[in-house]
Order: sequence, then structure tokens, then C-alpha cells
Amino acid sequence: MTGSAVHCEVSLAHGGRLRGSVQQGIQVYRGIPYAQPPFGALRFQAPAPVPPWQGVRDALAFAPAAPQLPRVAQAHTPVVGGPECLALNIWAPDPPATDAAGPLPVVVWVHGGGFFRGSASDPLYDGASWARQGVVFVSVQYRLGIDGFVHLHGAPANRGLLDIVAALRWVQQHIAAWGGDAGRVTVMGQSAGAGALACLLGIPQTLGLFQRAILQSPSVACQTLEEAAAAREAVAALAGVAPERDALAQAPLAAVLQAVHRLAIDPALRRRMGLGGRQFFPLRPVVDGEVLSAPPLHAMHQCWAAHPVQARALQVLVGSNADEMRLYHLPTGLWDHATPAHVDAFAHDAELPAALVAAYRTRVDGGQATPGALLAALQADYYYRAPALGIARLAARCTGGAYRYSFEWPSPQARGRLGAAHAVELPFVFANLDTPQGLEFTGPQPPVALSQAMHRAWAQFAVSGDPGWPAFTNSTAWTVRFGAPPACTDRPDDALLHLWDALT
Repeated sequence: MTGSAVHCEVSLAHGGRLRGSVQQGIQVYRGIPYAQPPFGALRFQAPAPVPPWQGVRDALAFAPAAPQLPRVAQAHTPVVGGPECLALNIWAPDPPATDAAGPLPVVVWVHGGGFFRGSASDPLYDGASWARQGVVFVSVQYRLGIDGFVHLHGAPANRGLLDIVAALRWVQQHIAAWGGDAGRVTVMGQSAGAGALACLLGIPQTLGLFQRAILQSPSVACQTLEEAAAAREAVAALAGVAPERDALAQAPLAAVLQAVHRLAIDPALRRRMGLGGRQFFPLRPVVDGEVLSAPPLHAMHQCWAAHPVQARALQVLVGSNADEMRLYHLPTGLWDHATPAHVDAFAHDAELPAALVAAYRTRVDGGQATPGALLAALQADYYYRAPALGIARLAARCTGGAYRYSFEWPSPQARGRLGAAHAVELPFVFANLDTPQGLEFTGPQPPVALSQAMHRAWAQFAVSGDPGWPAFTNSTAWTVRFGAPPACTDRPDDALLHLWDALT
């Protein structure tokens, strides 16, 4: 910030003040710590609250990301991020305003990145467009990689999930300073972020921390304790240390990050290290029996059945993209060079019934699918589309409203082959089409009307719990198909998707 910048200040509930900036009629507060840096004596501990302070604290710059390697990493790539990563950012109207119903609705964004990369400071996630819609927008960072998700004896499990819960509690305590309504909070996440929120939906202690949830391409696969132990041992072996808490804490950070990165990009290495190709990402939330009692869909059912009044106060918007796996398979060449052996290996690792795989061989692309297209179809439904449908069905039975979408706009990127790949919907939802990542996903001339429709629907859901189309029920499966133009349909889903019912 320069000396001529316009500043603004708010007082928090504990009396301390924060200094932010005003940018084009929007208050922006960056890098607000909601927990102490989780390193040193706090390494592998539950998030520790930030002590109250007196006077004014600057909130003018983003906090460092959780330590990670860049998306394209080599053997000696420097580490990105730093210790003071447990922070959030807020965009709100200036001056703080209220809508006709009182304080403003709040959206809390949880970024994706496979539980080992990503940050809330990416320009793609800028929240100004939400504030212009009369929403207080909060983006949250949480621990990633071994610090957030490796399962360690003598340390709390699922520390990354506990971070998000701590941030939501911070929002409950302080968001009124920006005109936000702590009783009208929508959590929103994509990919791993949506998977983290799916876990939170099954944790009774989160009831009341939010009233609505938006899950975009939820990745809900979790690890058993046995799988978590295998992941810990694999990371430690690649980093050259013992698979124990103290040894991992003392290991060079770059070494353990490189170990996680290698496992994430190399399915053959995952198999050799005992993880199996099904894992896709080497670290995930763990069904530990304490923080997470069961896999997300089962935990949701248990939680909502035990607390029906609170469940009925919740609305859920959930969906997926038509060509999810192209984001992963086109850059690696797997789309073009996969063989039937790749399909068989994934089906074995995922324990898919032979009849299901046979149905895909017969029906994908009219039975003429290449091995790459067949593998992508199986994995897209396994990781994203079937879980999204399962969440919609469960929410339709147990909550106050379920709404479903399918993102189907075909991006012209990758020589016209990217299609509606994983994450391509993000620049449309955020109305940030002209950001570097947005342009990478969409190309230079994305349909602005599609962005307006999606952003308006997401904001409307945060305001009222209704995105503007009929609710999904298990008898009328209303789904909005966001293509060009958007369309709402109650047509039956792809018959292949229903073959997953017994597995979800």
C-alpha cells in the first residue's frame, strides 16, 4: 500500500482493531490471522487461538500460503509459503451495509488443491464481485500436506479440517464488524475444499457454524487408518526419515514437500509404496474415529439423523463438471496414451465391480471410447460426479433443501480438448474471467453471460438458500446444466452414473 491509499478500520469483538484498504468501493482486509503460526512448539498441534491485542494491526497484505511446492516442481524447487499461513481475507461493501433482512449474508471460501497445494491469495479467488452483490466474502487458508493431513501418533488427526473449523468459529465471533450475519453463513469449496466441507457436514460440532453449503466437484475419498499409515510411511521413506512425529518435524521441509509432490504426480510410485492407484492424492482426511467418525456420506447421514432440527435448517448446492479428469490427463499425456492396462489397474485399485466397468466399456462414446476416455469417465464419476449426486440425494432427504448443477461449457483450451474439465467453472462462479488462471481455463473470449448467471445464482443461494431453480428431490431430479445457454432439466441422469449407487 502507498501513503495515498484509502484505509479503513474495524474493531473486533476482543477490542483490537484491524486496518484494511478501500478499493473501488469495497473494503478489503488481507492476511488476518485466525490462529497462531502452526510451527515450532505448535507443529502438528490443533490450531491455537490468536491472543487479543491492543491498538491497530495492519491487514493490508496476504499472508503466506501454507508451505508447499509450486504446481510445476523440480528436485530443488524452492518452497512456497511460510509459517504465518493460518489466515483469512475479507471483502465487504464500503461502508458496511445491511440488506432488507438485516446484516449481510456471509460466504466462506475453502480452496482446493488436493490437500497439498493452493492458497486463498490467488487472484482467481478475489472476493470483490461478491461484495458488490451484497455478500461479505471470506477466504480461508488451512494447513496442507503433512502438516494438515498426515496421520501421526500423539498428534490430533485431520489438523487441516480443525483449522477450517477454527476459522468458522472466528467468523462467528467477529464477522459482525463487517456487517456480516453470523446466522447466515454459507461455506463454499471446490475439489479438495469441497471434500473438506463434506467432512465438516458430518461433524456434529460444526452444526450452527454455517447454514448453507456449496460443494463444487466434491472429492470425498478419505483414508482409513491403515491407508493413512501407509501414506505416512511412504512420505517418510521418500524424505529419508523415520515415520514418526518428531522425525518428520525435524526433517527439512523441502524434503517432505518433495516426497508428497512425487507421490501426487506418480501413480506408479504410489503403487510401489503401498498406496495404490485409487488414492490419486497421497494425503487426505482420515477416518480416525474422533474428528471424523466415518467416510463423509456416512458421517453426514449419521449427523443429520441424530440432529434433524439442525439438519432442516441447512441448504446444500452441489454439482460437478462434465469432463473432470481432462484437467489431469491432458497435461500428462494419459488422455492420448493410456492403455487398457491403465483402466484395469484403476478398476482393481478402486475395487470396482466387473459389471460396472463392462457397462462403461459398452456405453462410453457408444462403445468406441479410447482407453484414455474410458479411464477419464470412470475416474470422473468415481471421484466427483457420483459423490456429488450422493450428497444431493442425502441432502434432499435430510436437509431443508438440495440443489444440483452440472457444469458443461466446453473450454476451447488445449486445442479445443479441455472441455468442462475440473475447475473450469471457477472463473465463472467468481466472475473473475480476466485473471491469469481464469484465462488459462477459458481462453480469451469466455461467455460473460454464463459467468453472470452462475455468479448470480451462487450469490442468490447465499442470500436466500434458493439459487433460482427447482430443488432437487429423489423423485424429481432437477438439475441446472450450465452450458451456453444454461438450462434446467429434470431428465434422468446418465444411466452410467446410477450404477454407482450401491458404492456410495
